[in-house]
Amino acid sequence: MKIPCIERIPLLVTGLSFLLPALSNCQYNNLTLIASALVLGANFNLTEINQMFLKEKSISALSHFLSDAKFSTIEMQELYAKHAYFRHKIKNRKGYFIIDDTMTHHSKFCQWLHGVFVLFDHALGTNLKARCIVVLYYSDGGSAKFPLTFRIYYQESSKMPWARRKNLVHKTKNELAIEMLEWALSKGYPPCTVLADSWFGVEPFIKGLKRLKMSYVIEIKNSLKVRVTCSTPKLTPTGKLAKNQYELKSLSDFFNLITDMITSGFAADEKLGKEAKVLYHTKLANVRLNAIPGKHRIVQSLDPSKDTIKYLLTNELTWESSKIISVYSYRWVIEEFFRNAKQLLDMEGVTVRSEQGITTALCLVFYIDFLLHLENCESTAENIQMESKTIPSIVRRLQHENQVKFINKVQDDRGFVEKWITTINSNIDRKRKQNKPLVYLSFQEAEEYFKIIA
Repeated sequence: MKIPCIERIPLLVTGLSFLLPALSNCQYNNLTLIASALVLGANFNLTEINQMFLKEKSISALSHFLSDAKFSTIEMQELYAKHAYFRHKIKNRKGYFIIDDTMTHHSKFCQWLHGVFVLFDHALGTNLKARCIVVLYYSDGGSAKFPLTFRIYYQESSKMPWARRKNLVHKTKNELAIEMLEWALSKGYPPCTVLADSWFGVEPFIKGLKRLKMSYVIEIKNSLKVRVTCSTPKLTPTGKLAKNQYELKSLSDFFNLITDMITSGFAADEKLGKEAKVLYHTKLANVRLNAIPGKHRIVQSLDPSKDTIKYLLTNELTWESSKIISVYSYRWVIEEFFRNAKQLLDMEGVTVRSEQGITTALCLVFYIDFLLHLENCESTAENIQMESKTIPSIVRRLQHENQVKFINKVQDDRGFVEKWITTINSNIDRKRKQNKPLVYLSFQEAEEYFKIIA
């Protein structure tokens, strides 16, 4: 058993108060209880959370709160977006909207969990049961960064039991991404530069960004073709001049023709005794792609240490290659968020079945990450000499504070020790279920059963 939670974490109790207009006092207490347990090391399992607070709230009460309590997750998200906007003073701040998707994997017993489908995981190279979440993340390129909103991806057709008799609206990931950007702009966020990986480097998504008049830096796949002017006039079979006077070249072949190369990296540091370090060899060109309409600037970036090549596409036709690569590097913060959400807050462990329960759990993970980054941002702003800390280090500090309070509580409060021991004892022995005899069912009983599960 993990060390019990002595109290709800003050940082979370005060930080989540922006949700009070959407929640009752009881619902707010349940939310802060679950949030505190997650930060202090509990898995996203209601039984474990219940034990971490020595059964202060029953499992059924926590389950009812997540799945059946009367509150609006839409209202909660709107309050969150507004609160984040004012706390970080985003009105006159140019930043970056980062789009990416992640999968939360589940076991073979998850056919009743909302949003779980049989999906192909490109990282593992296999099909598995998982929930795909498309996330919109905000960053100013510095200490102000937080997940803004998300959408659950629904397959066009599925035989998963949870999806029966539900009218699910299928949208592609590109459509979900544009929908989230429109939502953010409607909440007053400025039109930031959009950053995304190569899965979003496709025509529908880029068309949507152009419609919203947003700048972007997106990685594209090396299979795309560049339109190059023909060296000799192209004729039709009848001998007339063809309408399209261009031929297609692969990105690698096109950039092989470019001789100008720029090397980027870190400058030498004489104080630390470090030499200059080469990171990328880059080539730059303004081109028109066959699959994506419009004129774009493309950077070919070669990493000599790994011998890998990436192609970055932007509609900012005057940016230098170093700026394009630097801006795209801010995309990495969303990968850090996915890591923290899964490893520290157990986002993959959520096994709530209902749509409201899943949405509430994901929202809670977003809010905790926002508050931890905000704590780091504000503490750094108060003390300029203080270095920025990682989210895991902030979580460890909060866990250490709970450990100190726990030791003091054990020394001073005999009633707490007895309650803790009682909770431990109640989970030691578990009775094995008795085997039931197999009997014949009547036709009517069997028919009623199949009606229930249909």
